[in-house]
Order: sequence, then structure tokens, then C-alpha cells
Amino acid sequence: MCAFLLTTGYSIAQEAGSAAQSSSTHSSTTVTGTDPAAWYMNPIVWVVGAVILLLIIIMAAKSGKGNVSNREVSRTTTTTTTVKED
Repeated sequence: MCAFLLTTGYSIAQEAGSAAQSSSTHSSTTVTGTDPAAWYMNPIVWVVGAVILLLIIIMAAKSGKGNVSNREVSRTTTTTTTVKED
């Protein structure tokens, strides 16, 4: 807790400037479309990622069913009864 309070106090003290030191610095940052760090902003990446995710979900759903066959099974039972008359 003390370390947190000391670092907070130090940060606030650094932000305050005196009136005698009036220096002005300007900086600008320009982001272009060829920035390799901005690959996640490309819509094609999102579409391809969504398609891959859907394929994974579909494959997982199909593998959970096991070996289920679509064949129709029918069973016929024949019984024979013999009645004896006296």
C-alpha cells in the first residue's frame, strides 16, 4: 500500500510544471494502412477468422454424434401357433 501511495505521489509531482519553465512540445502520430501492427483492423481478417471458427464448431458438433447411421432398420416377427383339438 505504501509503495502504491509513493508512486502515485511521484506521478502527480511529475505532472505539475512551474511557471518559469514554459516549454511547448508538439507531437503527432500518423497511422497508415500499411502498418503491420494494425492487421486486426482489416475486415478480411475478421471474415476469415469467423469462417474458420464456424468450421471448427461444425466439426466439433459432428464428431460428438459418434457413428450414427442414416439407415432404416425394420424388423419382422412371425409367430406360428398350433392348436390341437381333442
